[in-house]
Amino acid sequence: MAEIPVIFVVVCAILVIGFVVITFFEDSRRKKRKKNRREAEKALAKQGDLGPEKGSYKEVESYDEEELYGEFELYGEEIGEDNMVEEGASGEAECDSEQKTSDKEKRELEQVNLFEESMEDRIEDKNQESKEKPIINVCDVTMKFRIATGNTSGLKDFLIQKLKKQISTRELVALDHISFEVFQGEVVGIIGTNGSGKSTLLKIVSGALSPSEGEVIVDRRKVQMLSLGAGFDTELSAKENVYLNGAIIGYSKEFINQNYDKIVEFSELDGFMDEKVKNFSSGMTSRLAFSIATVGDAAEILILDEVLSVGDEFFRKKSLARVKEMIHGGSTVLMVSHGMGTILDNCTKVVWIEKGKLQMVGDARTVCAAYRNQFR
Repeated sequence: MAEIPVIFVVVCAILVIGFVVITFFEDSRRKKRKKNRREAEKALAKQGDLGPEKGSYKEVESYDEEELYGEFELYGEEIGEDNMVEEGASGEAECDSEQKTSDKEKRELEQVNLFEESMEDRIEDKNQESKEKPIINVCDVTMKFRIATGNTSGLKDFLIQKLKKQISTRELVALDHISFEVFQGEVVGIIGTNGSGKSTLLKIVSGALSPSEGEVIVDRRKVQMLSLGAGFDTELSAKENVYLNGAIIGYSKEFINQNYDKIVEFSELDGFMDEKVKNFSSGMTSRLAFSIATVGDAAEILILDEVLSVGDEFFRKKSLARVKEMIHGGSTVLMVSHGMGTILDNCTKVVWIEKGKLQMVGDARTVCAAYRNQFR
């Protein structure tokens, strides 16, 4: 208990000493500011030639016009040129003021010009950056799937095998660290043998799948993916599938109503629209799917998954012409095709993926030649 008063006294002493030190430093800073202020006033008085007596601009402001003109008059009487001195001084003052005004205007004009030039440079740099920025950036994308090794005939069979621990899975790497860029206006082809992960990559770019690792930087509001037959119900009629598949693609009912006749005309299926799709041949189904997928305007980013190998020879030419219109309409295109002729005729760059691994990215002819050489 006796230690408490001692601690209290020590704390009070520390506080008092701290207060004294702070007060001392504040006082010294105050004196230093006053000194700096007086020196600044003296410097202003000397620069303005305001009199050597005291140098205070407050006292200088007390001079009125009569005192100043009086000085001119006295000066004029001493040299005998009172009127000439007054007129000369006023003339020189006017000339000086005009010169100062013109110099000020020149400086302001130069500043405005410099500002405009700097803004133009910034706008140009920004436009250059936007041109060089990729519209699709695939960054180290990896896609893995878990596949069951056993076969199950239903939920009951699956639960029984799961309880008995008879179900095992293996990991399938569909894409293994894929990276490339697509710039505005490019037509990029993706080639590779079956099962190499080309369609999986397109689904990741469109947002239908999420990668296991890595990311795809793209504005998916601008993406339209054309994949034939997605969302078809074989138990429904062709007409019903037009509305179903169109809704999956993103068309509104009003849009389909307006373009229904175009879809039927292009697919050349007039008279079969009330038939169930399960009774269609694969060529007829492909025709209908292609007609639905391409009836709308081309999106800014167009993804084509094997849409150029549909129907018979005549319809294939017809569909190729439709796709070329969409490709050369200003869209940025990412397309998968096994037709080397189609790739060479339309693509500005090619990405070669083999068994999930990136083999080559570059000029269409160079990459296609390397792809063909692997089979020789």
